[in-house]
Amino acid sequence: MQKSKKILIAVIAAVVVLAAAVILYFTVFRNSGPDSSKGTVYVESVGSLTGTGNNLGVLNRYTGVVDPQETLEIQKNSDKTVKEIFVEEGDEVSAGTPLFSYDTDAISLELSQAQLDLESLNNDISALYTQISQMEKEKQQAPQDDQLSYTTQIQSLQNDVRRAEYNKKSKQAEIEQIRASLDNATVVSEIAGAVQSINSEGTDEFGNSAPFMTIIATGNYRIKGKANEQNLRSLYEGQPVIIHSRIDKDTTWNGTVSVIETEPAQNDSNVYYYSSDSEQSSNYNFYVELEDASADLILGQHVYIEPDAGQSEAKEGLWLMEGYFVLEDNAAYAWVMDSKNRLEKREVTLGDYDSELCEYEVLSGLTADDYIAWPMPSFENGLSCTTDMSQATYTEDNTSDGAITDDGSMIDDGSMTDDGSMTDDGAMTDDGAMTDDGAMIDDGAMIDDGINVDGGADDTVSN
Repeated sequence: MQKSKKILIAVIAAVVVLAAAVILYFTVFRNSGPDSSKGTVYVESVGSLTGTGNNLGVLNRYTGVVDPQETLEIQKNSDKTVKEIFVEEGDEVSAGTPLFSYDTDAISLELSQAQLDLESLNNDISALYTQISQMEKEKQQAPQDDQLSYTTQIQSLQNDVRRAEYNKKSKQAEIEQIRASLDNATVVSEIAGAVQSINSEGTDEFGNSAPFMTIIATGNYRIKGKANEQNLRSLYEGQPVIIHSRIDKDTTWNGTVSVIETEPAQNDSNVYYYSSDSEQSSNYNFYVELEDASADLILGQHVYIEPDAGQSEAKEGLWLMEGYFVLEDNAAYAWVMDSKNRLEKREVTLGDYDSELCEYEVLSGLTADDYIAWPMPSFENGLSCTTDMSQATYTEDNTSDGAITDDGSMIDDGSMTDDGSMTDDGAMTDDGAMTDDGAMIDDGAMIDDGINVDGGADDTVSN
């Protein structure tokens, strides 16, 4: 009897220790790190959201270069020879200033030959009409049997006349073009500006076709930027932008996107678009009109361009969209990532409210170095956090509290079932588990009154 009691006490002690270990695991050790079983929450930098701290924010930034307002590219006629160039690179020119002239000797000879050809055509046409007139007279005196032959000859001559008349018109047009070439033998500038380049070879350093002469307009400048194909759609004509000096970070100019080109840009050693994406993609030019026409800029100066989202007029202090806060019980809270990358509901103190931007000023509880999440009703303390959006897995569709189900996963109240898992009140069932009142059943376990049945040394043992 005493031996059975000792065995019974030992079994009870072992079960209690096992149950305590299970409870300790799920209440202490399992919760010692971030809870990722329910998904990982994406958090954003407060500095990024507010444009404060060392974070540049979420705005795209492009590189650009100061460009002339207008560029005149003059192509040389490949059928002509340049006789004389009247300007040099760097020269200032006005509208109408002679730039270069073509060799007119060859053009004059070409005109003389064309005029001779036209005179010959006129003679041919005159001779054909004379033949037709003579054939018609002969036809009237010819016998009836020869009438068809005369008619055929006359029609053939008339066709020759039509061909000659067509050639005459073509030759007259050619003469007009040659005369125009003579009149325009001297090419003049259409704009006031400076001679940027003179390219006698007709190609650039890469072997691509290049204009013979380039004139850049003097006066107001514009900014030429490049956008990658992946962010081109974030720009639109009429969009306000801020131009930043690369030399002095405190110097900026305002402007508006005026033109966005849809053809991929050619290789340009002056302008680059920097992207973290290692894959190749096309670049596209866009142009910015400066708000201040007298801006202190230098032709060829490199700058940064970013969309104007009001960042230059930022209010003092820390301002966040109202949607990031949970307002309840006369207090405000934010879901913040703690030092262990776990989500915590932190109370914050709010100040003024901007009704136009729907923003609150944060007086305390958050800094630019914190990371916060957009609130969801199912958030709870301890959830795993990530600053990488691609690693975020938490959604409202996840189970309500991530409890374990029949196959080892958690159910709503965190208990375990069927396979040795915990039930609603922490008891164990079926395979040596504890029942609601801590008794053991079926395999020598204790029943409700603590009596040993079926598998004990004695049929009944009373306490």
